[in-house]
Amino acid sequence: MPGYADNPHALMRRATAFALSSRFEGLPMVLLEALALGCPIVSTDCPSGPAEALDGGRAGVLVPMGDDAAMAQALSRVVEDTEWRDGLRQRALDRADELSAERALKAWESLLAEV
Repeated sequence: MPGYADNPHALMRRATAFALSSRFEGLPMVLLEALALGCPIVSTDCPSGPAEALDGGRAGVLVPMGDDAAMAQALSRVVEDTEWRDGLRQRALDRADELSAERALKAWESLLAEV
């Protein structure tokens, strides 16, 4: 681990994988940051948060909570399978675009225009 970093996003952007092994989440900000940076994500499918952020597993890998073997297997595949990892990166960036503030603002403007 690199220790304290003024800008952890620079490190995350270069990461081979991002793992979130939570048992409980609300709004997993670190997961949203990883999406925005295009990190290939492997996360536990804990109640609320990861599945919503990862679009049901389309923008990252969801593994069952407490299943260490599934987490290890998914992380191994991310590390070893370059083509799959690159696909995860692109899907993460696509999902981040779907969740962007700009897109949300446009949706709100459209909704308000209809009212």
